[in-house]
Amino acid sequence: MMYNFYIKRDSILHSLDPRVKLTGTAAAVIILLLFNSPEVLIPLFFLTMLLIYLLGKITLREQYRVLRPLFPILIITIVVWAFVYDPWYRGALIGVAYGLRLLTFGLIAFALLMTTTQRDLILGFIKLKMPYEYGLTMTIALRYIPTLYMLALNIMDAQKARGWEMEKGNIFVRIKKMSAVLVPLLIASIKTAHELSIALESRGFGARRKRTFLHTIEMKKRDYIALFLTGITIGIALYVRYGLGFGHIKLY
Repeated sequence: MMYNFYIKRDSILHSLDPRVKLTGTAAAVIILLLFNSPEVLIPLFFLTMLLIYLLGKITLREQYRVLRPLFPILIITIVVWAFVYDPWYRGALIGVAYGLRLLTFGLIAFALLMTTTQRDLILGFIKLKMPYEYGLTMTIALRYIPTLYMLALNIMDAQKARGWEMEKGNIFVRIKKMSAVLVPLLIASIKTAHELSIALESRGFGARRKRTFLHTIEMKKRDYIALFLTGITIGIALYVRYGLGFGHIKLY
């Protein structure tokens, strides 16, 4: 089953053309990869949450709900960096920054799915001159993020009902206990992929090369303004990173 994370709201992000949102998503990923300093990555995480709240009307509680399954990754990242980097407290801070960067990646992907319907996503990919098969594949890949998220939540609830206690024990014990979630999640993912392939075949996917669409999308004035602001943002980020040399630290 493919879970839909789209939330219908009257917001700026909802009204933008999907091509603009895809471009903005790619730009946000590039900006995050430019920096590795905690002084930049930590504020960027909270700035991303604020922008999604203001521009997409996605509440902080809704953002927390989709990020909650990723918190174990944040904890593991902090612990690993505290062990491998000296001094340990600086390593822990770097771990926080890298963990929050991963959460920001997830938050950006969820924001795209929450503000764009699957139909518009496919049309956006196709309008960007991508073959329909590739557009559908990338859309399914994006949709698989909330699918795995919902599957993980269901499995965790089921295991807790059977007496599974993730909170007890040290970090190594907790990692070992995660097998009670990871194994069923892997099996459920394979089953979901199989069901999806059957659904595509039953609908005659690939029977005709030329496709027609009932719904179409067009760029408007606000979309060009958003693209311009996106370009300005990337330019500022590149100048800060390479012109000023700020936001990047040498780890080793």
